[in-house]
Amino acid sequence: MLSENESSPERVLLVDDSPVERLALGHFLRNAGYLVDEAGDGESAILHVKHREVDLMLLDLQMPGGGGFAVLKYLQEHRRALPVVLLSGMPLYQIQHKMHGLPTQELPPLLIKPVDPEQLLGVLELQLTGALSNRTDVGPSDAGDTPPPQ
Repeated sequence: MLSENESSPERVLLVDDSPVERLALGHFLRNAGYLVDEAGDGESAILHVKHREVDLMLLDLQMPGGGGFAVLKYLQEHRRALPVVLLSGMPLYQIQHKMHGLPTQELPPLLIKPVDPEQLLGVLELQLTGALSNRTDVGPSDAGDTPPPQ
């Protein structure tokens, strides 16, 4: 979506191993005014963010080969400022269990599949404007009640 100060739409990297999910969400996001790049696995997503500018990542947690948690670990270690919105159909107890392998054990905003498209747009806008806390940049020392530095 275009804000008042921008001349080009934001670029979203949509990471999901399901071609059907990527097709549907990609189409919806493009119609909403976003530029959408796609990756079908975690390795492709990491390569993409290493070599291309992305404003936000929409990341499915449940993918083969480590999938979303491997990408999230990479982002927490190397691209902490990148806004992320997580998608998952995985039971919450499994997500909580897998969080223990992450450097920072707090997650970005998480939407449970099937995702409500209007809710997704709202969360994307909040992440892009910085209105939601990007949990990939919260470390143990940031966990108090003080606001993050601007």
